[in-house]
Amino acid sequence: MNKPIPGTVGILVDESSGPLPFTEPDFCRKLCMIGRRYNMAIYIFCPTWVHSGKNLIPGFTYENGSWIKKMFPFPDIIYDRFFSRDNKHQRLKQRCLSLLTDNHPFVYLTRGLAGKWAVYQALCKSKEIAPYLPETIQYTGAIQLADWLSSHGGEAFLKPQHGTHGKRTLHVKITNMDDRLRVRGRSGNNTIFRRIFRNKADGFEWINKITGKRNYLLQQYLQLNSSQEEPFDIRVLMQKNQNGLWSLTGMAVRAGRRNSLTSNLHGGGTAYEVLPFLGRELGTTVSNELIHLITQLSERIPSYLESYFGRLAELGIDFGVDKEGKVWILEVNSKPGRSSFSQIGDMKSARRSIENPIHYARYLLLSRPRE
Repeated sequence: MNKPIPGTVGILVDESSGPLPFTEPDFCRKLCMIGRRYNMAIYIFCPTWVHSGKNLIPGFTYENGSWIKKMFPFPDIIYDRFFSRDNKHQRLKQRCLSLLTDNHPFVYLTRGLAGKWAVYQALCKSKEIAPYLPETIQYTGAIQLADWLSSHGGEAFLKPQHGTHGKRTLHVKITNMDDRLRVRGRSGNNTIFRRIFRNKADGFEWINKITGKRNYLLQQYLQLNSSQEEPFDIRVLMQKNQNGLWSLTGMAVRAGRRNSLTSNLHGGGTAYEVLPFLGRELGTTVSNELIHLITQLSERIPSYLESYFGRLAELGIDFGVDKEGKVWILEVNSKPGRSSFSQIGDMKSARRSIENPIHYARYLLLSRPRE
């Protein structure tokens, strides 16, 4: 039997109205089971469960094949899997973390990244990374969009600075033939839509209603479709391991529905093994070269971003490959999903993707100075 690991790990998630009162129950169950192998105290809690003046937190842990609710001490490490839907949601989380900090200082397993624009600006400062970034600016409105379309071949890509799963993304296109504005994208419910406007003014007005008060980024539109017109990207999962070192857990292609805008699995996409998929598109030799480049960039990005944002534990890095074989860095996500590995039958990567956060938490607990 392993000796108990001193300290507790709290997994912070959102509340749910499902059979269990918290989100990601399957992922959390696996984390608890892995933790028990190492005799680690791991539990799940939500922001609203933490109250001022209390020394314990109600939470859930998975033991002997079932979920058990009981009271837990304040966590020494927090694994943040809480996804803020809006400002009110974010304030709930910040209040919770402030209460915890005041009563029992904790360590983040990984810090969240400060939005897509901040990440883009940081990556732009690297001479090795910057050439693989699409041209990007902060969106300010219709006048800017009109200028962009004029100077970028009549096409633009708009995405929320704090969006997830491809929701509320827009591809804007105008043609010289009829001066109509065509917009396609995904709604807040992640459904596909297409609109055609008789003139630019009507289209711009509608786009401003869609974007609302959300902060958006304006990017060059990249042709990232397969020969079957499926939008696709390559998700690479980088994680710290049991020795506190970055390692590449796995990679997979995510392909969206034919003629859709994004490739996210949440939007109905499908996962594929990288080499066979790229091989069909670009040939084996070119595909191997691309995978080598993507691996090099993936190994460089995490430590570089840590120098700007503080300690991180895992990153999902999304790469695009255009029809000319050029690699693009599309996004970096500090709260990545990992379902693509099991979908392609890569069970080794699927297992490691869940084990690594616990391995790294154990490393941090064992590395703490003893009083």
